[in-house]
Amino acid sequence: MVGERVVRGVVSCIATLVVGVIVLCSAAPSGADPVTRNPDQLLARYTSLGRDAEKASEAMHNAQIDLDRRQAEVRAADAAVAAADKQLAALSGRLDALQSRVDTLVRASYRGARVNRLYAVLVSDSPQSLLDQMSGLEMLSRQTAADVRAYRAASADAEKAKASAQQARDTAAKAVAAVDATRAGLQAKQTDLQLNIAQVKAVYESLTGKQLAALRGPDITFDPALIPKGTAPWVVAVQAALTRIGDPYVWGATGPAQFDCSGLMVWAYKQAGETLPRSSEAQLAGGTPVDRKDLRPGDLIIYYDDASHVGMYVGDGYVVHASTFGVPVKVVPIDDAGPYKAARRY
Repeated sequence: MVGERVVRGVVSCIATLVVGVIVLCSAAPSGADPVTRNPDQLLARYTSLGRDAEKASEAMHNAQIDLDRRQAEVRAADAAVAAADKQLAALSGRLDALQSRVDTLVRASYRGARVNRLYAVLVSDSPQSLLDQMSGLEMLSRQTAADVRAYRAASADAEKAKASAQQARDTAAKAVAAVDATRAGLQAKQTDLQLNIAQVKAVYESLTGKQLAALRGPDITFDPALIPKGTAPWVVAVQAALTRIGDPYVWGATGPAQFDCSGLMVWAYKQAGETLPRSSEAQLAGGTPVDRKDLRPGDLIIYYDDASHVGMYVGDGYVVHASTFGVPVKVVPIDDAGPYKAARRY
């Protein structure tokens, strides 16, 4: 909690500082830097900051995905260690029992015990006694051989189990170290995102009504009746996404009333009982590739070379997406959402 208060305090101070700088620059004489006096440049600055914040947000989602995966690796490694230790304990008990039987044989041999067929002939006083002696010796011989074979096999298995247990421990140790490193990276990305958000919000407060209208663009009314009827996941997902038009953009949000770009995709498909990866980059890595000419409502369209934005195709050349802070979820032409990169079908 203390750490969170410190971060919020730092973010607040940064936001205040940025706002102060903007106000001072706006009031500067004509010879001052024109960036903050020119409405188009201020709007461009805001758009650039928004993109930076979105990229930081999606990078943070990727880091969280990586952290979750590595934590799963740690759990799997811990389970492997436990299984290897259990196998080793069982083999050790079996080995102890076989060791006792082999030791008994060794002691008998050392004391001069005879366990061969010639000895049976010499000590037998009748044919039946000979058969009995030889039968007993044969059984003893087979059991002894079996015990020795079992002992050797158990010894080999125990050595393998020891090696397996040690390897599992080594893997677990590496997985734990990877988790620690990934968690540190995630915390750094969270800090970067908060700094970006502070700047975005500070500049947003300086935009005029005209600039805000330019930022939001025209409102496009998309008729949900154009979406096919049915219960297929992609149908349900599109219908769900269209119900969120007008909801605010919030970094890291996955609904039900506020979203970031990939969060809207995750929420929409969740309504259809489907689980999508959390980041736009991971969404690009999943699903089935779709050519642009074959787009179908429900397909995800990934934007920018770094796959840092995503929208959902709704048909007729339009996508629904959560674009940036200050702009609600809305329907726009495909190419208005950003530079088209690829599409995926889930």
